[in-house]
Amino acid sequence: MKREDCLGYCDTTGSWFRPRNFEIEIDTHLDKETYTKTLLHEMFHMKQFIDETLKTRWSKMYYKNEPVENYDYLDQPHEIAAREAEETLYKEYIRETDLTV
Repeated sequence: MKREDCLGYCDTTGSWFRPRNFEIEIDTHLDKETYTKTLLHEMFHMKQFIDETLKTRWSKMYYKNEPVENYDYLDQPHEIAAREAEETLYKEYIRETDLTV
């Protein structure tokens, strides 16, 4: 993951059609806050796969039926949505668990 400059990823295992099995991998050398945010980010991708806004077809990823390869990585709409959700979910997690940021 370090070679790819990646903190984590989520992928389907088994069927690409209506996937229900997933693999999430996260860099184990992250501080607690970054690890938690990365986990929330990847779980949001899992939600996108479940609600079928994110799909893999013919080895290509689609977000709302548009190929994500049409965008630079940081501008891919499913990544933008996951980054926004990650921050919102992390703030909620901190509030719910009474932790300090």
